[in-house]
Amino acid sequence: MSPQAMNLYDVSDHASRNIGKVLEFQARTNGDAIWLWAGERRLSFGDAERAVNRLAHGLQALGVRKGDMVTMLMEPSIEAVLVAFAASKLGGVFTLINTDYRGDFLEQAIADAGARVLVVDDSLAERLAALASMGATQHVFVHGDAAAPSGAARPLASLYTDNEDPPVADGPAHWRDTAQIWWSSGTTGKSKGVMFCHSHLLFLADMYVRKRCRPGAVLYSCTPMYLGVPWVSIIYPALVAGLVAAIDPRFSVSNFWSRVRHYGATNIHTLGAMHMMLWKQPERPDDADNNVRFAFMIPTPHELVGRFKARWGIEDMPQSYGTSETYILLEAADNGTPWEGSAIGVPLPHVEVKLIDDDEREVGPGEVGEICARPRLPGIMFSGYYNEPQRTLETFNDLWYHTGDLAIRDEDGVFHFADRKKDYVRYKGRSISNFEVEAVIYQHEGVADVAAYGVQSEELASEQELAICVIPKPGVEIDPAELAAFINDRAPYYFVPRFIEFVADLPRNAHGRTIKNELRDRGASAGAWDRDQSGFRARR
Repeated sequence: MSPQAMNLYDVSDHASRNIGKVLEFQARTNGDAIWLWAGERRLSFGDAERAVNRLAHGLQALGVRKGDMVTMLMEPSIEAVLVAFAASKLGGVFTLINTDYRGDFLEQAIADAGARVLVVDDSLAERLAALASMGATQHVFVHGDAAAPSGAARPLASLYTDNEDPPVADGPAHWRDTAQIWWSSGTTGKSKGVMFCHSHLLFLADMYVRKRCRPGAVLYSCTPMYLGVPWVSIIYPALVAGLVAAIDPRFSVSNFWSRVRHYGATNIHTLGAMHMMLWKQPERPDDADNNVRFAFMIPTPHELVGRFKARWGIEDMPQSYGTSETYILLEAADNGTPWEGSAIGVPLPHVEVKLIDDDEREVGPGEVGEICARPRLPGIMFSGYYNEPQRTLETFNDLWYHTGDLAIRDEDGVFHFADRKKDYVRYKGRSISNFEVEAVIYQHEGVADVAAYGVQSEELASEQELAICVIPKPGVEIDPAELAAFINDRAPYYFVPRFIEFVADLPRNAHGRTIKNELRDRGASAGAWDRDQSGFRARR
């Protein structure tokens, strides 16, 4: 496929920030250009607009109106995008459910969404049959060829009408109206439905395009579409710029680079451990034989960024900090700045960021505080939590969004990540940063991954003892006493854990982050190495 010219939609006027209107613009002015590409299938902006309109009329016939929700249980696909945009055409809201959910988790997710229309992949449809309740769901459509889970379900093809004209909605979507909901990672509690308005989604897309895209760019994603990343870094930027969004249903360590080459991708994105898994693969002479110019591989240790770029021929590979609610707040730009250690960058121009203590007072340079943010422009911050006004108010205390993460700002204005606000161990009057403990243990050549957490102290209910779960590298055996000595040699004595356990995997959320709550709740296992019982004495 020959390189595609850019056809940029102007989002500078707030009133123009309407997802459906952007697709109509691209179909009208750039209709033959490819927008969505999945495997061997390609769909132009014009064909996508006609398919979306046909679906929108079908949804409208079911009673979907402005503000109504449409839910999907679908792997990444062109159809998932079309259903999403059909809901947007009507001024509706769409959300995707975590495709790893089954049973009670799935039932609760469907209930939380509260949608009357659910679209499910045929490979996942059987999970619905086992549910005791489908909540508010009245209409189920199955994408694919497998048998429907019940007589009430219909094939997705039946939702398409013959009408390819834009539907006449009850009222045009306002730029502040919620368009999409994705669900927070839930590392500190029940997942929350994060509401994004048309304005915020298109602002983020435009910002990405202007900083990261060139004519001919192909934006590639193989991350789940129930996350925000494939939307704000792939689907919407390609829409705004008239470029190609390439979609694969899942990540494969062995095939990732061959898929990148298949699409001729110039922009790639990985989350959590994905890129570290790629890094650990044997080097190949053709590693740099690809078109990639820009890569979001977050998080990557700063000392590895240059090596990543050299191995795969990447031009631009910044690091950043953000949340499910905000996308990126702080960026460590790939501009020659010698970022080191825990640095997460400086605030982006469109947001204010400060650090506060437990009394909501701003802390000075060198002091630990919670990261808080607010927008400098209207319509560029998440709209709150779906059906949870109290949690929204708590999170936006004093009109600042509270992230729950801790950082330190140095004299140069650079922010350094310190810890999750509740992710530390308080023992013998000392607060021990789990993040810092993990950073020391990662230096051990035999460690692939580690999670540090607290186990209830037998001495005081208000204190915990430090425990770690370690994933050794394949084929490596680590002696726990040797690891304890390794830590003791490189860190304060109180960084030596009371408990050390070696595991094959860690509980993770959709973003690849370790779910510390599960580890804390279970405590130290019976087979864990116990520092005190072993006779090991940490050297002070």
